Amino acid sequence: MSPRYVLLFVIDGLRPDALQQADTPCIDELAAQGAYTWQAQTVTPSISLPCHASLFHAVPPARHGVVDNVWAPPEPPVPSLIDVVHEAGLGTAAFYSWEPLRDLSSPEALDIAYYHRLGDPEDGRDLEIGERAADYVVEERPAFAFVYLGGADETGHRHGWMSEPYVRAVERADRAIGLVLERLRSAGARADTVALVMADHGGHDHDHSAGLAEDLTIPWIISGAGIRRGHQIASAVNVIDTAPTLVHLLAISAPAAWRGRVVTEAIAA
Repeated sequence: MSPRYVLLFVIDGLRPDALQQADTPCIDELAAQGAYTWQAQTVTPSISLPCHASLFHAVPPARHGVVDNVWAPPEPPVPSLIDVVHEAGLGTAAFYSWEPLRDLSSPEALDIAYYHRLGDPEDGRDLEIGERAADYVVEERPAFAFVYLGGADETGHRHGWMSEPYVRAVERADRAIGLVLERLRSAGARADTVALVMADHGGHDHDHSAGLAEDLTIPWIISGAGIRRGHQIASAVNVIDTAPTLVHLLAISAPAAWRGRVVTEAIAA
């Protein structure tokens, strides 16, 4: 079965080895039933907005021009993942707690954008984002929904990556993802959906901008309709490969300006 719906969950600052320490039953199930790599790579500078710009525009920072957490439109323009799905006439949605992400799509390319500032990273805001996403995704079934969970990154800056509070934040993000997927399963709407869980970057100590291996290495886990089951991806995966892979699954042509590739190893024959 080919997917009709794609869910993209980005856990800001998630290191792959955190998933070995944290209790993450939802992500563990996605990996067991899908395709995954613990060695995917993000871009440099390994800062949230440049990484997200690369993820959504499928080009490195040298091309899109975002090199810090201040937005700069790509010149010449490069369409984002959200723009491409919208222009194909399909539904789009985004749920997030960090306002700079508002620039990841053109005006009116999103059918819904839900933003609520994170505040205290330990106040459960990720769970609220998950609840709002679950409500909309189940009721409206957009072809593409982006769910951003920022608590792990903020907790890493406050307490340190791989600290006990950071691990707990990763667990809250897993529960937020579970809220969406369980609601879909209860509604009988999970079979034709693909879920991708990944990070924008990792982190070390209290930072993630040094370009260390801990900053650049991220998990990339995809599961659902049309995806290989229980497969560890051996080929290299980069953050810029995400958008081409997702539009391929939705049977949409990728823009010529994109430089990422489809992660064909993850797709069932």
